[in-house]
Amino acid sequence: MHTLTLSWHGVFVIVLLVAALVLYSRPRVPIETTSLGVLLTLLLVFALWPYHGAHGKLSPMVFYRGFANGALVAIVSLMIAGQALVRTGALAPLTRVLSRLWKLSPVFTLLLVLALTAALSAFVNDTPIVVLLIPVLTRMARDSGRSPSKMLMPLGFAALIGGMGTTIGTSTNLLVLEVAKQAGLPPMGMFAFTSLALIPAAVGLVYLWLIAPRLLPERDHAFEQASQRQFRAALELSEESSTAGKPLAKAVEALGGMSVLAVVRGGVELVPNPTLELRGGDRLMVADRPELLKAAEKTLSAKLFIGEKPWEGDAAPLDDQQLAEIAILPASRFAGHSLRHAAFKARFNVIPLGIYRRGARLAARMMDEELLQPGDVVLVQGGKEAVEALRLTQQFAILDATTDLPRSGKANLALLWMVVIVLPAALRWLPIEITAPIGVLGMIASGCLKWDEIGGGVSPAVILLIASGFALSTALMRTDAGQFLAHAVVGATASLPPSVTLALVLFFVAVLGNAASHTTAALVGAPLAIQIAHGLHLSPEPFLLAVLFGANLGYATPMAYQTNVLVMNAAGYKFGDFLRVGLPLLLLMGGLFTILLPRYFPF
Repeated sequence: MHTLTLSWHGVFVIVLLVAALVLYSRPRVPIETTSLGVLLTLLLVFALWPYHGAHGKLSPMVFYRGFANGALVAIVSLMIAGQALVRTGALAPLTRVLSRLWKLSPVFTLLLVLALTAALSAFVNDTPIVVLLIPVLTRMARDSGRSPSKMLMPLGFAALIGGMGTTIGTSTNLLVLEVAKQAGLPPMGMFAFTSLALIPAAVGLVYLWLIAPRLLPERDHAFEQASQRQFRAALELSEESSTAGKPLAKAVEALGGMSVLAVVRGGVELVPNPTLELRGGDRLMVADRPELLKAAEKTLSAKLFIGEKPWEGDAAPLDDQQLAEIAILPASRFAGHSLRHAAFKARFNVIPLGIYRRGARLAARMMDEELLQPGDVVLVQGGKEAVEALRLTQQFAILDATTDLPRSGKANLALLWMVVIVLPAALRWLPIEITAPIGVLGMIASGCLKWDEIGGGVSPAVILLIASGFALSTALMRTDAGQFLAHAVVGATASLPPSVTLALVLFFVAVLGNAASHTTAALVGAPLAIQIAHGLHLSPEPFLLAVLFGANLGYATPMAYQTNVLVMNAAGYKFGDFLRVGLPLLLLMGGLFTILLPRYFPF
């Protein structure tokens, strides 16, 4: 192989790459600051000191192309689509099923989710799978009082592990095999290396199941404002309720174990015996968190309310409804009065749903008769303007747990548009970069999401991280810095056994993939692997597969793969979190592939 001379531009790119990795690992330095700094540094240096390579002058404007890259468009669109699924409550049924399993056995439910994710990712694009499951796992974590950060990174890594199993599992696999095809090597079948990938995949999933959650910190991020207060409320069963005519135990089971404090029938409070047969018109006195109370209302076909009768009038159109928690201030004129005496519903145009009192049991059977005390928190439902009007009265404090109610009438539409996004991409009829924006537009046009709500699912850190990652990848490729690093590895291993050279190729590609992108690692590593194999007079297959698997070991940095960025945004991970959990997984699986590759694909 010829000697490759590195220009000072290449040296600069390598130094900048190392500096970026150091800054990304510093929690006090925002990812946005580092990403924008990397991008602007590349632009400035290549504008002031132009680079002329084998393909002519490198225009600094190419570093802006990351903002228009199809992968970035797809990622942002998929995050918005995930926001629509949450906003419409489309995943509530799946959440309830998994939540029931979670309460029976959280440990084995997590294993089930990880295994299913990996199996699906072997055939379906892993990005939409992760997008679909992020809100499900987040809801499960919130319902069980846990942090989503304990589960979301294992979810994303499970999708990457599953994608290694087939030739269509990831775009990286297809890219490496395309390079091999262009080099004149015979094509591989879909399951050519599945049996090889099964052992490292199984070990990796066990690591994600048992070890990774212990290494991850609790980061609540966007979900830290979810209320943990348990409000006492009443659920009045309708005649059409699925639990009417059935024992109370069935209703408790349908509610996922929610405690029923009492059953009120005809003004008489009954002991909540599990065998008590429920009837239409019965009121179940319950206590739980706001989102679970609203979910119970739908599950039982019941009406959530305070008082003698449910209030039939809606305070605002459903799309404009919010749940809000209002605290009674010490100077409030409503302290010492009941909600009924204060004519709360008529005066403020909101529906009281429950009352929370810290460290004390509410005495009144009809909660609208309960005398309010300073510090009591009332859960109300109403329009955004009505909730804001409560704040202006200066009688209440609106707490931070205010949330929009799901547009449940749009849930099926949101799922339908998600199918429009996922199915053509999974069957490879259209790329995800096209189907994802189409699906988002459909969701907005059909009312699943509003234009002013899409910002809640997108982070500036995500956009800048991806754009700067593409800029660094371009600089590595166009200045031959990446090839120089690869040649250095080859030169240092010329006299080593083939198995050691194979290991170095795999781990070099893994490092390059985590530093820049899996695409860069595949593009640089695949042709060099073929050159190494020919130079050593060995079969190129194990070296090519070392590149394929190495490029897929994108666990140590958030920019290594787009699903890492998705879970980072959802759980608020830091750069160091990926390094802490992902680096051991990378070394573990890389070591297994190094041992197994020569056995399945001899030199």
